[in-house]
Amino acid sequence: MCMKKADPKASVCITNGYGKLGQCAIGAANGIGRNNGIPWSEMTFNSEPLTDVLRRENDALADILKRFGTEVLEVETLTPERIEEAYGPAGPKEGLNQLFPRDNIAIVANDLIEFVLNTPGRRIDVLGLYGILREKYRDDAICWYSTPQCPLSGNPEGYPFFDARDLIQLDDRMVIGLHSDGVGTDNEGFRWMRNTFAFHDVRAVTLPEGAGFLGQALYVPRPGLVLVCREVVKELPSFMKDWDVIEVTKEESDSLLTDILSLDERTVVIGYSDLSDPSRIVSELSERGIDVIALDFSAHIELGGSVGSSVLPLKRAVPQ
Repeated sequence: MCMKKADPKASVCITNGYGKLGQCAIGAANGIGRNNGIPWSEMTFNSEPLTDVLRRENDALADILKRFGTEVLEVETLTPERIEEAYGPAGPKEGLNQLFPRDNIAIVANDLIEFVLNTPGRRIDVLGLYGILREKYRDDAICWYSTPQCPLSGNPEGYPFFDARDLIQLDDRMVIGLHSDGVGTDNEGFRWMRNTFAFHDVRAVTLPEGAGFLGQALYVPRPGLVLVCREVVKELPSFMKDWDVIEVTKEESDSLLTDILSLDERTVVIGYSDLSDPSRIVSELSERGIDVIALDFSAHIELGGSVGSSVLPLKRAVPQ
């Protein structure tokens, strides 16, 4: 089977994570604690309202993207009433996190793939993206499909769960991070992607227990160059054996300093917090001719993601 040829004129088009970013969606500063049911609007971060800090960080990232020429779309901010209308009375009780739209959706060429996340409290988040996805689907060149759906609560045995932050796209290749501890992508999720995209070279990387997601331990800013935390990714895929490798410490990985957003092969945005220092990674990338924009993203990082997680790429330039 031949790999589907990507149409760069279609409403969505992604073949890798480093082509020039033409359009994307940024997450909303909106959430509900799953364990306590407290809306983020009632929480604080460094003595400020949490949602105010999150919006400020999102606005700063959006300004960078717009200056670069990227069109930025916003997801729908969900209310408990909207969630209950869609999912019933139990919906709002499962929690909500709209900061990281990257988790729910992947685009492969001109296909939109909707995933079921392994964490029940994150299965509602995708509702805020449906307005964007429905508009994109007006384009006849687009296919929109999903992994099998399951209840909001509980994880049925043998189910294909997938988190798009465990996916690295490299044109005709995919690298997928596998979790064994009930978080992120499981073996059945990998099998679903491998079988669905049989025309790609799909590789699995096994992640140790407690690992967050593949994108915080493995990042490819351009072909032939990779950042990797060896304590998390013990062995790189064989096709990377001759690549230029920048090794990342476990502390840097845990601080989400590799959850980076590529604007193109020469420009990236890296998030940092009060508790992390991006200077070594910035220096390593700069020495290799990559311009690095460093952004204070402390509140997002505290909640489990940085700039790479906060953006759902919708269109990137296709290699010629």
